[in-house]
Amino acid sequence: MTTPQISLTTTPLGHSTTAVALAGELDLYTVAHIEAELTHLTRGTGRELLLDLADVTFCDSSGVALFLRVHRRCVAAGVRLSLCRIQRFTARVIRALGVHRAVPCSFA
Repeated sequence: MTTPQISLTTTPLGHSTTAVALAGELDLYTVAHIEAELTHLTRGTGRELLLDLADVTFCDSSGVALFLRVHRRCVAAGVRLSLCRIQRFTARVIRALGVHRAVPCSFA
């Protein structure tokens, strides 16, 4: 079995914001390896979670579904989710599936 081609790095930004940088390929296999960590980060209230997608080199519908699940968990927990530094390929998928209408996004 090969190691998933995705990594997740968290960085606290002040008291109530956490940045999460994803790097690598976000697909059916790799989503399973990071979803638990993202779910853990959605707990709490009055917080903001920034998903930095600058280093995501591939994203399929599994990755998009992950963003929407995380968004639902954030809403339920009172956490604001934003997707930021979205690169061209990932931006095409996000726009084509309408995720940008549900989740705040900033494109590179």
